[in-house]
Amino acid sequence: MVRPLLILIFLLSLYHTLTVGKVLPSSEGISIEETNYVKVEKYVYHDSKIDVLLVGSSRTAKLDPQYISDDAQNLGMRGFSSTLGLELVKRTELKPSVVLVEINGTIGLTDEELIKSLFAPLTYYSRLYFPMFRTEYRPVSVFIQAVRNLLEKLNIITLEEIDQARVNPEFREKIVQEKLQEYNQKLSQKEKTDLRDKAELIKSKIEEIENSGVQVFLYDIPGDRRVDNTMKSSQERELLQNLFPSNKFEWLPKPLNREWNTSDGVHLISNDAKVFAEFIRDQLKPR
Repeated sequence: MVRPLLILIFLLSLYHTLTVGKVLPSSEGISIEETNYVKVEKYVYHDSKIDVLLVGSSRTAKLDPQYISDDAQNLGMRGFSSTLGLELVKRTELKPSVVLVEINGTIGLTDEELIKSLFAPLTYYSRLYFPMFRTEYRPVSVFIQAVRNLLEKLNIITLEEIDQARVNPEFREKIVQEKLQEYNQKLSQKEKTDLRDKAELIKSKIEEIENSGVQVFLYDIPGDRRVDNTMKSSQERELLQNLFPSNKFEWLPKPLNREWNTSDGVHLISNDAKVFAEFIRDQLKPR
């Protein structure tokens, strides 16, 4: 019993040393769920000041924070929204200087179980002081990330090329047409009430965060112009702008009037996501 235990302790100590020493590559996640977990853990267990934090849905997840600030982090998550990101900011002691909040029809999607698991005392302190217990350092995920890094280093394939390959014009147009059918209708009374309720929840979180000294900016992300101009999208924007009036909330200005390329009518492809991220960076520069 003693020998296997000593071997286990040695292997765990070695893995801990490799993770702390940054010898092993940090995984970005190999599934949607895992990618979300990696993002939230990197934020919740961070130990240095963050300059800019983005919170939002999968639309925000497409933005590369390095084009906004050297000390920026992205909490945009597929399947979730700004509500979850704001709750995490509210619960962490070391807060960012600036929080950028995505505001559109996606607001309100959150995960109470995820929040509980992040802040449960046992898991919180074990992941805080021992990075090897975090999702980003799961052995299989680390191996796959190492292969990805090697492929990029050898210029065999890049993430941008993978993204571009997904945008098959015919398939993309089919998806856009489906979006147009879905969005070319008025918001129901239930949808309006739901948006108002979610907006009130976000307002309370923003107020609490601002009271702790964080500067908050609201923004929306452009998509395919046809989808953005549908009846449902237009009504959502109008309602949310009324719920978050510019005399009480600081909105980033609207981005450049141009054609934004998407993979599905909503999510920007990598090149256009870079342009929008750089637009945000320029808006945050001191005037």
